[in-house]
Order: sequence, then C-alpha cells, then structure tokens
Amino acid sequence: PPMRIRHLLASAAVFAFAAPAWAQSTPVSFSPEFQTSLEEDYGVREGEILRTAVSDAISRELSRRGVSADAANIEVTIVDAEPNRPTMQQMFDRPSLDMSSISIGGAELRATIRGTNGATTEVTHSRYNHSLSDIVGPAMTWTEARRAIRQFAVKVADAYIAAPR
Repeated sequence: PPMRIRHLLASAAVFAFAAPAWAQSTPVSFSPEFQTSLEEDYGVREGEILRTAVSDAISRELSRRGVSADAANIEVTIVDAEPNRPTMQQMFDRPSLDMSSISIGGAELRATIRGTNGATTEVTHSRYNHSLSDIVGPAMTWTEARRAIRQFAVKVADAYIAAPR
C-alpha cells in the first residue's frame, strides 16, 4: 500500500493495543433502580456520561493526593441521579420538552474502598437541589449531578487516604 496508508495502519495497530483513554480505572455500576431509569427514561447513553464523570472525578482527586486510581481498590455505585435539563432520550420521547425546560437535579452515590488488609470503608454522598433557586449558574443536563459527583470524589479520596492498609 502507499506510504500514507501504511502509516495509518501502523498507527491504528498501536492504538488498538494501547489502553483507551476512556478506560475506567474506577469501576462504576448503577443501582437496579437507576439502571431502570436509564433504560426507561433518561437513555442508556446518559449512564456512560455519568460513569465517566465519576471515574474522572475520583481519578483527579486521588491524583491530587499522589495516588494512582489504578492502584486504588474502589468500587462505586450511582444509586440515583436526576438531570437539571431533559436528556436527549427524554426530549425524543416527549417532544413538548426542550432544553429550556429546567428542574431540580442531583445525585446519590456510594463507594466501597477495599484495603490490602481486607478492611472496607464505605462512603456515601447525596446532594440534590431543594428548589430551582439552588442552581448556581447556567444549568446543563447534569449540572447538579456533576456537582454531587465532585463532592463525592473529594470524600472518596479523603477516605482512601485515611483508610487502614
């Protein structure tokens, strides 16, 4: 093949064997109830957006404390999350909704940190708006859920540092 195609094929081969940038270093699952909400209301795509947000936030907070997320044995469950704006699936299912529709939002999360000595530490966090006036700044689909995720990640990283090893 021409040189350019060979170069592209070689590059593709390198990327095929490299760990993808989106690989989850922290396993994130969903409660059965939230999984149902994703499948029946929000759209499964939204679950991946939240899963990535949780994994990235925890990795960032652990990194700030000098810990690799790959070395940490942390399992996370998104118990619940509510969007501030309709998801793509919700707008598709209910055409009367649009991105100007706004509601209170937030999330509830749970983590289990497993120490090398077998000890476990549980971390929970729940944050939801109580009214629309609680929303700070322009609300996107998962604004308040992301705020809850960032707060949760700080708690998880602090608990990981404090956990017995």
